[in-house]
Formats: sequence, C-alpha cells, structure tokens
Amino acid sequence: MIRRLIALIVMLGFTGAVSPLAEAQTMPALASPVSPQDQSAQKASHSEAGPAEIKALVQTLNDPDARAKLVRQLNLLAAQQAKAPDSAAGGAGTHLLSFLSDRVGEASAEFSALAQAFVGLPTAAHWLGHQLSDPDTRAHWVQLAFAVGLVLSGGGAALLLADLAIARPRRAIERHHGGGLLARLAMATLLLLLRLIPVGILGVASYALLPTFNVPATVNVATITIVDATMLVLVIAAVSRFLLAPNGSTLRLIPVNDRAARFLHRWLCWLGAVVAFGWCGISAARLLGLPKVASQGAIKIVGFAVLIMLVTIIFQTRRAVARRIRGIHAAEGEGSAGSGAFWSTRHRVAEIWHLVVSAFLVVTFMIWVLDIDGGFDYVARDTITSVVVLAAARLGIFLLEQIAKPGVPLSQETAGQFPNLKARIDRYLPTLTQTGSLVVWLIALVALIDIWGVDTFGWFESPTGHALLARTFSIAFVIVSATVAWEIVSAAIERYLVGAVRDGSPVERSQRVRTLLPMLRNAFLIFLIVVATLIVLSEIGIDIAPLLAGAGVVGLAIGFGAQTLVKDVITGVFILFENTIAVGDVVDVGGGHSGLVEAFSVRTIKLRDNAGAVHTVPFSNVTSVVNLTKDYAFYVFNIKIDYGQDTDRVVDVVKSLGAEMQQDPDFCEFILAPIEIVGIDSFGADAVVLQARFKTKPLRQWGVGREFNRRLKKRFDSQKIPLSFPQSVIVLPNAAPAPASVQEPAP
Repeated sequence: MIRRLIALIVMLGFTGAVSPLAEAQTMPALASPVSPQDQSAQKASHSEAGPAEIKALVQTLNDPDARAKLVRQLNLLAAQQAKAPDSAAGGAGTHLLSFLSDRVGEASAEFSALAQAFVGLPTAAHWLGHQLSDPDTRAHWVQLAFAVGLVLSGGGAALLLADLAIARPRRAIERHHGGGLLARLAMATLLLLLRLIPVGILGVASYALLPTFNVPATVNVATITIVDATMLVLVIAAVSRFLLAPNGSTLRLIPVNDRAARFLHRWLCWLGAVVAFGWCGISAARLLGLPKVASQGAIKIVGFAVLIMLVTIIFQTRRAVARRIRGIHAAEGEGSAGSGAFWSTRHRVAEIWHLVVSAFLVVTFMIWVLDIDGGFDYVARDTITSVVVLAAARLGIFLLEQIAKPGVPLSQETAGQFPNLKARIDRYLPTLTQTGSLVVWLIALVALIDIWGVDTFGWFESPTGHALLARTFSIAFVIVSATVAWEIVSAAIERYLVGAVRDGSPVERSQRVRTLLPMLRNAFLIFLIVVATLIVLSEIGIDIAPLLAGAGVVGLAIGFGAQTLVKDVITGVFILFENTIAVGDVVDVGGGHSGLVEAFSVRTIKLRDNAGAVHTVPFSNVTSVVNLTKDYAFYVFNIKIDYGQDTDRVVDVVKSLGAEMQQDPDFCEFILAPIEIVGIDSFGADAVVLQARFKTKPLRQWGVGREFNRRLKKRFDSQKIPLSFPQSVIVLPNAAPAPASVQEPAP
C-alpha cells in the first residue's frame, strides 16, 4: 500500500508539472538587450497604444539611426525564431533532462514546504516556555483559565438544569413506537430540537457571565472561542443522535443496527471534539501570541490526528461495509448470490475498498500539508460534494423503499371490483423499486463524474447525448405504455367476468364468455410483446425491416407446411365465436370422442369421458358437434308397460311421481319444467313403450333421471304395476310342455 501511495503522489506531481513545462517551451528567448525605444515599441504591440507611445514610435521611425537599429533587432529576432524548431527537434534528450530536473526541483520544494509546516513546533515549545516564565503572560493565562472555568461552570449548570427540565418529554419521545417514515422523522426532529435547547441555554448563560469578569479583550475573545467549541461539540453529538439514535432503533433514520449506531456515534463525537477543540484552541492561542509558523504546525498535527481516526474507523468497519458491498444485508449472511462480471466486480471492490479509501485520505492529507496551490480546495470541495450526492442518493432510495414497503392501499369497494388488483400491484412494486433505485444511482454516478472534472451533463446536451436520452425515454415510454395497456385490458376482462354485480349479487357470465375472453387476453399479450419488442429494437438502432420480411417468409412457409395446424386454429376460433362449445359442456365431437369439456387451447379441445379418460382432439378432426348441455337438457324416459295394463293409470302414476320430484328440495332447483308425457311411442313385441321427459339444467339431467328411475320402480311395485321384460318358452321333446320364463337382457 505504501508503494501505491508513493506512486500516486508522484503521479499527482507529474500532472502538476505539465502546464509549467508547456509554457516554458512556448516562451521565446531574447538574447540581446532591448533599448527604451524598443521597449516602447513592444509595449505598443501588446497593449493599447497611448499618445506618448505613438509619439515615441514616430520619433524612432523619423530618426535614421534609431530606425536602422530597430530593423537589425527585428532581423535578429526573426533569425532566432527560425533556429528554434531545429533545436527543439534535435534536443529531445535535453528536454527530457530538463523536465526531470524541474520535477526534482518541484518535489524538493514541496518536501521543503512539508518540513516548514512542522518546523514551527520547536518555536511553539519555545513560545510556551516563554509564556510560562513571563509573569505578565502567565497572568493572562491564569485569567483565561479562571474565566473559562467560571464561564463553563455557569453554562454547564444552566445546561444541566435545562436537561433536567426536558428529561420527561425527551424520554416520552424516545419510547415512541410504530408509525411510518414521516412520523419517525417528525418525532426525531422534535427530539433534536429538545436536545438543542440546553445547548442554546449554555451559550446564553456563558455569554451573559463573560462580561462580569474584568479580563483583557484578548482573554475575552479566547474564552468565547472555547465556549463556541464546546457548543459545537454538543451540536455534533445532538445531530449524531438525531440520525443514528444509538440508544434505540425506533427513531433511527439511518438503517444500521444498534451496534453500528453506537460505534458511529462514539467516533463522530470524538472527531467533532478533536476538530472543534483543536481548531478553536489553536485560534485562542494565536490570539494570545502564538507565532504563525507554530500555529500552522499545530493545525497540521490536528489534521494528522483526524486522519488517524478516520483510517481507524475505516479498518474497524471494513468487514461490515464489505458485506454491504457484496449485497449481504443480514448478519446471518443472507444476501445476493449472483454471478457474472457485475457481482465479481462487487466482490473485488469489497475486498479492497478500505485500502482505496485510506489511500485517498492519505493523499488528500498530503496535498493539504504540502499546500499545493488550489489542490486541497479542489479535493475537499469535490469530496464533500460527492459525499452529499451519495448521501442524497441513498436517502432517496431509502424513502422509495419505505414508500413501497407497505404497498398501495385499496378501498374495500375497489378490491371487490378488482379482486386481483392488489396482487398485480404487489407484483410490480419490487420491479418499480429496483428500477427507481437504479435510476437514482445512475444519476448519482453521472453527477459524481461531472463533479470530478468530466463534463457529463454537457455531453448529454450534445447531439449524441441528446439522441441517447431521447431513445432511452422512448424505450421506457414504450415499455410502460405496453404494461399499462396490458393491465387495463386484463383488469377490464377480470372485472367483466367476476366483478359485475346486479341487485347485490354477482352476475354469472356464460361459459362462452369465460372461454373466449381469456384467449383474447392472451392474444393481446402476444401482440403487445411483439410490437413492443420491434419498437425497442428499432429505437436501439437495429433495422427491423429484415426481421419483418423474414417473419413474413417464415409465416408463409408455416402456412404451406402446416396446413393442418392452421386449420385447427381457424376451426377452433370459429367454433368459439359461434358459441358452439364452452368449458363445462358435455359434447360429442364424432369419431368416438365424447365427454366433459375441460379446456381449450389454440388448436385442440380436451374432453374427459365417464371412465375418466382425457381425449385431446384437434379441431380439424371435429366433424360435428353434439352439445348435450347447451342452455338446458332433457332426460328422456322409455317406460315399457305390459299389454295387459291400463296406460292411463300408468300415465297418472308417472305424472304424480314427477310432481313429487319437482317439489323435492333436493331436486327442485335442477328441474326447469314439469314432467312432459310424450305419449305411447311404440308397440314392441313384448311391451307398450311410454315416453316421457324432464327438462333440467345443463349437466343435471342424469342425476334427475337416475333418481326418477329409482322412485318409479318402487312406485310401480307398490301399485302392482309390472314392468314388461322379454320372456321365452322352452319346449322339451317327449315331454309335456312347461312354461318357463327366462329374462333376457334388453337390447
């Protein structure tokens, strides 16, 4: 690390020498002396000529001797300038040696300045010994110590009383729990104001006590300086408590754990104390006669102490910061486990970040100590600005995360109309949060590059930067517009399907609508993806004309080579638009395929038969569609009656049983109309066929029919009405015929 630091310092010195060397190379050298007349002529050539210069030039031109001398000098100057390129072209080694000599000289001067910065320390020791030995100056120091002691004692007593007065409201605010970010910010701000009240009372009491002591003006100013330092340290401690809340996490604004908060608060207070008392103490000693060279050395010692403290903080927090850089947010080690160049870079930065920051602080301290012209002001200003930019970026991301953390609240009415709206919003929130964080970091990165000397904002105003920004906004607009269009269409379809309410009860949509709308929604999604992709490719500079031409050729080839597929799709679309089949219907599509419609795809229909087997039938194989559950259904009864029975009596029994079924609470909601007696349908070989039917809701006819058959058998048995069935007589040879009834299965 030391070698890297030395190399960095040498590079800084090298860059600082380029400008003087270039100026030295461009300055012409004049070997001959210049007369007063010549000086007046040169002055007239570089500045606005006045009356005296014009008069002198006229006299020179009128005097033959002076005019000839001026011509000779001009010729000599022209000859020297003509020889300059040759000497420059052939003296590269000379220029290199000259450059190295200049660098060594400047380095010696800088190290001499460093030595001069600390050479005043013996002077400070001599001055301090003189102050202690001289009775008059010793009396000044006694007066200063007495005044500071009494003033700070009085101010401290006032501070203690004020702190006791606000102790109860302060503890009440510190015990505050819950609330969002704005509530925590408000409570923390109120607590900060309460902590600043005793500091203000300390200042008022100290300034009020100071005039009561009859001390010299220098002692008075020195005492005020020390009081100001004390107040500054207390203010730094109050602001640190405002941000870190080391005693509790309920009002903490910076997202760190309790241990880190206490660690940072302690070091911030120490840094504030060293800077405030060191700077103000040296200023007070300067008022009392401390030599300037000694005060400069003392200030350098204070800066070195601050450097040591900062480097100590960096090395003590290197592991915690490295975990954050790697993306590990929890103490248990849970975090991102990505791979690739980005994550590899993060891991390498996490390994060396403390060395880089420490080297930067050391180089900054060396620039300050060496008193490089404008160097420390540049580094300090840009460093502070960079820290402010990074803090603002982190605060913006923290506010964005806090806003997105609870999600988007929805009213009960809106949630009822759009049941899945909350889930969709929660699905987009992480993406929006990450995108917003990325945008904030990109803006911060551009600002940092601009702060350190690269005109990035000016580049964005150039034609190239303007075109890049325009294309970026166009791509973002296309993506956002496509997403919004998809969500609007999806929410509208969802509300139409499940969100309609009439007379306080939800409206049930038809099977056709519930089948078609999801397919149209998927088709719209595919359309949006294709269009958005083409527009984005066009915006990033890719010519999409070949893509469109290629897609047309591929589509034509698919159309010729996959005619069956195209036929499946077109047939399926027309079947759906004609409302022939819907999910939940029982259909027969020919070819021995029948069953319950479970699902549609873009080219097939899935049926499940009574045995549980699933039939996947392409739409091109659907020769005819027999829908058994379209709007309503009939269950048809074919009742075989013996020829010896009264058909009117049987019809009455069937009607009465149908009325009972219609009044049964278990079946009344499924039966749409009373049982219909079609009449005597046919005369069979062994029975009269009576036909009747029930009109039921779709898919309910089989349940109603089976129950009616069960009750009809019991009713016929109780009414002694036999059901006809086939009988046959077997005649045996050489034996008397004996009737025998054999039941044959119905065909």
